[in-house]
Amino acid sequence: MSLVENMITMLSGMDEAAIEVHTERCVTVRNRHAACLRCVEACTSGAIIYEDGELQVHPKKCIGCGTCATACPTSAIEVRSITDDDLTGMLKRSIKATKGHPVFACETALAALQTAGKSPLHRHDTLLSYNPDRIAAVPCLGRIDESILVGAAAYRSFDVTLVCGSCENCIHATGGALCRKVAESARGLLQAFGSTMSVTVTDELPGHVALGKPQPASSFNTDDLGASRRDFFREGKDAAGKATIAVATDKAASVLGENAVAQLRKVDKKTGTLDQAIPTRRTRLYNYLKHVGEPVTDTVSSRVIGAAVIDTDACTSCRMCTVFCPTGALFRVDEDDTWGVAHRASACVQCRLCENLCPQHAIHVESDVPARQFMGKQVVLYDMEKPTWEPNKPDSMYNKFHSIIGEDLEMCMF
Repeated sequence: MSLVENMITMLSGMDEAAIEVHTERCVTVRNRHAACLRCVEACTSGAIIYEDGELQVHPKKCIGCGTCATACPTSAIEVRSITDDDLTGMLKRSIKATKGHPVFACETALAALQTAGKSPLHRHDTLLSYNPDRIAAVPCLGRIDESILVGAAAYRSFDVTLVCGSCENCIHATGGALCRKVAESARGLLQAFGSTMSVTVTDELPGHVALGKPQPASSFNTDDLGASRRDFFREGKDAAGKATIAVATDKAASVLGENAVAQLRKVDKKTGTLDQAIPTRRTRLYNYLKHVGEPVTDTVSSRVIGAAVIDTDACTSCRMCTVFCPTGALFRVDEDDTWGVAHRASACVQCRLCENLCPQHAIHVESDVPARQFMGKQVVLYDMEKPTWEPNKPDSMYNKFHSIIGEDLEMCMF
C-alpha cells in the first residue's frame, strides 16, 4: 500500500468523536511527493505512528489532545473535543480572572499539585491550591497555536504563561516540544507588530493563580479598552472566526472559510487546481493581528506563514506548484503579455508541498516574510517563458503531453 493510500486510510480511521478530518486538505494525499508527516511526529499517545515505512493508526489510543491539529499546516485535522472556540472562551475567562495575566497549563503540571513535596507550587512542604477559574487547563500544551497566543495580545493581556509539566517522562513529550516552537513563533509575530506582551513557557505555576487575590495589575481595566475592545469579552463564538482577512485579495477571499469537496480526486477543469481552502485559524490570526497593530519591522518571522521563492532560471514553467498548492498562495497568471506564477505570502501556510513536488528543486519556502508581503499588500510575480513542445528534446514527451491535456491532471500524477 502506498504512503498516500496509507494516509487516506489513517485519516479516515481517525475521524472519531475527538477530531474531524478533511482528507482533501492533507498535502500527502494531494501529492505523493509530499514529505509532511507532522501529525505523526506530534502525536502524543501513539495513535498515529510511522514504522517500517508504513503509517499505522490506532484510533482507540487517541486522547483528543489536539497536538496533531496544531502541527498540521493546512488544518486537515481539526479538534472536536476542545475546539478553537472553546480555547478562546478559556482564554477570556483566564484574562478576566487574572486581570490580564492568563495562564494555560497542561494536565501533567496540574497533577503535580496533588503530590505533596513534588509540586512546583509549594512552600515549606505546604501545598498551595490554585483557582481553576484563573487557569485554562488542557490535556497538552501542544494544542495551543499562534492564533490563541496572539489573541491574548489582542485582548490586551500583559503576558501569557504556559505551564508545561516535566516532559522527560511524560507521554506528551512531543506536545511539549511543539508548544515551545509555537511560543517562539508567537513571539516573532508579536515582536514584529510592536507588542510588548511576553510569552513564557515554564514548569512552575505562577503565584497569581493561587487561591487568594490575583497579581496586582492596576493598569488593567477593561473599561479603558473602549467599546470595540469590551466586545472581545462577550460570551459566544469568537468574532474573529466570522470575519475575513482584510488584506487578502479577491482570489484568496473567495476560498476563505469554504469547505473543500470531501471526495477530491481530480483537478478542477475551470480553475486548473485541486480544491483550495485557507484554514480558519489563519483568518483568526490575521484578525487578531489587526487589533494588535501594524508591523514595525521589515520582516515577519513565524512558523505558520511563509514566502515561496522561485528560481526562474531553474524553473521549467510546468506550474504544477499552482495545481497542488492547498491554499492558493501560488497561482497562475496568464494575462496579456504576462505568463507565469504569482505568490501571495499571506495565504502561505509553510506546508512546503511546492518544495517537495518541484522536479527541478526550483522553489524554496522561507519563514522570514517581508512585511508588505505578509500583510498581503504585495504579491510577487514570477514572469516565465511559456513552454512549447519541441521534438527530439529530453523533455519533449512531457511538454507534448502537457500541451495536449493542459493541467487537467489526475491528482498525485507527478
